[in-house]
Amino acid sequence: MATPPSTGAQLRGPIFIVGYIHTGTSLLHNILSRDGSLFASAGESHFFHDLKRIRGEFPNLDDPTVLRDYVYFLVMLAYLGARKAATQRNEFTLGELGLTAADFETVLAAARKTLAVAPAEQRHEALFSTVMDQLTAINGKRRWLEKTPAHVHFLGPILNLWPDARVVELVRDPRGALASRKHRRTEEWLDAKEEAEGAETDRTTNFDPLLDSMMWKEAVRAGDEAKLAHPGRVLTVRYEDMVSRPAEVIPQICDFVGLAYTDRLLEVGWVNSTSKSGSGSEGISTAAIEKWRKSLTTEEIHVCQVVLRQDMARYQYEPVPVSAAVRAKTPVLLAQSAGRLASRLGSRQTTGVEQRRSDTTRRMYRRVVRNLGLQK
Repeated sequence: MATPPSTGAQLRGPIFIVGYIHTGTSLLHNILSRDGSLFASAGESHFFHDLKRIRGEFPNLDDPTVLRDYVYFLVMLAYLGARKAATQRNEFTLGELGLTAADFETVLAAARKTLAVAPAEQRHEALFSTVMDQLTAINGKRRWLEKTPAHVHFLGPILNLWPDARVVELVRDPRGALASRKHRRTEEWLDAKEEAEGAETDRTTNFDPLLDSMMWKEAVRAGDEAKLAHPGRVLTVRYEDMVSRPAEVIPQICDFVGLAYTDRLLEVGWVNSTSKSGSGSEGISTAAIEKWRKSLTTEEIHVCQVVLRQDMARYQYEPVPVSAAVRAKTPVLLAQSAGRLASRLGSRQTTGVEQRRSDTTRRMYRRVVRNLGLQK
């Protein structure tokens, strides 16, 4: 674990948890949420990922009705997470969230003050910060905590907007992350990365060892760039260290973000965002560390190890030997993986409310050649 200088308990800024998907971000969120001084947002806000869409939905904040609707949306975002806030926010009342009408008017009044002084190009972001600050105060807390893995690609604006913010980046053995990804088959991560690049997103993508290995690589690179640009403000923690030595690693995380560590933080329930099943009260377990050995095929493991050889060595993830026959098939395996991905991305599928019209196959090719080092 890379350890920036100790920060002490004087910090007042928000805490962000980021990283590639399936790296233990939910577990760390649950651990830190047990600190009584934190207001922890529920779910994942995806605020920066969705910012373009949000600006389109709430364009004219000078309109009192639009401003009120936007503030209400942000409140729901904090309590419900991105998906429910976008599609189901009208199904919930403030009372069900533990808020009163007076609470909302307090938040709205603070939002009006922020709007009057915020830079025009950052009004939506400034209001997000104000709403989170107000909800923190209403709940009697001192700081707020937000967990969206894909925000690793937005650490530049995040750290610029909140000069006193701290970020904890989780990194996991890519083979373990791919094994979880293989079973969940979620599209949110690729969507977030494409959105960060200003590209049209496509939700037709499922698990592919080549693409997911490269996405893991890009997440790590994004964290590296943030650490270079903002020294001492991003802490990188290996998932394996966190679950193997929680009594050692969690106090280090607390020291970095400015929280007082107590053993109570480790008394978390069972957490697994991949399968959403399980039982028992033990939430910090090493059981998932080696599951990739059974979940991934030898070919999938080999593709991952070939693409991420240098990165795995940097994070001390040892490659496992594969047969000469599998090694000899490396070009074929990579080509097959790219072909499957091209077919999947190139298909025209309706994703609920819209038809994807972008040339996804071309985007896939660009991503492959760039991440394999064939294109700057």
